[in-house]
Amino acid sequence: MPSLEDRAALQGATVVLDDRTILRGIDLTLGPGVTVIRGRNGAGKTTLLRAIAGLVPLARGTRVVQGDVLYLGHRPQLHRALSARENLAFFARYRGLPTAGIDEALAGWGVPDLPRPVDRLSAGQRRRASLARLDVERCAVVLLDEPFAELDDEAREMLAARIDACAARGQAVAIATHAHEELRRYRTLRLDAGGLVP
Repeated sequence: MPSLEDRAALQGATVVLDDRTILRGIDLTLGPGVTVIRGRNGAGKTTLLRAIAGLVPLARGTRVVQGDVLYLGHRPQLHRALSARENLAFFARYRGLPTAGIDEALAGWGVPDLPRPVDRLSAGQRRRASLARLDVERCAVVLLDEPFAELDDEAREMLAARIDACAARGQAVAIATHAHEELRRYRTLRLDAGGLVP
């Protein structure tokens, strides 16, 4: 049973996609702080984050989330025809948030202030623009799927600092990855054969 401090929880969660069981009987609670979910490719890490976010249906079990969820997946999840600023403004308005800090957030991530569509930015710049949502949408639950992909060393350090800042603010952060030694200092869970193992 989730406690009052828990931001999100799955209880007995099973996910079946295309007649294949991807997750089975998952019990997981996310409280304030950082949880790293490791596992080989195809272990179900992405599906687990999507289950927490409510983006895939549960065949069995329950999902409880307190507060808003920010899910940043493998792809930057930006509207390709909009500029970086227009993208962040769109997401902020969707949540009913102010747009005043968007320019500062993009500058903090080193994203150039250009009116061109994000489709014309480099892959690394698109990833940085997507991660700038961490500074604009300070959701109770933050789900990051392989967030260090396509980042240079400078951006990796910036992301590590943002993850620490999210935890310090009391946000629940779950990171799915199979690498990145710098994350070993956080609570770590392993996903194998559709279940969490010690």
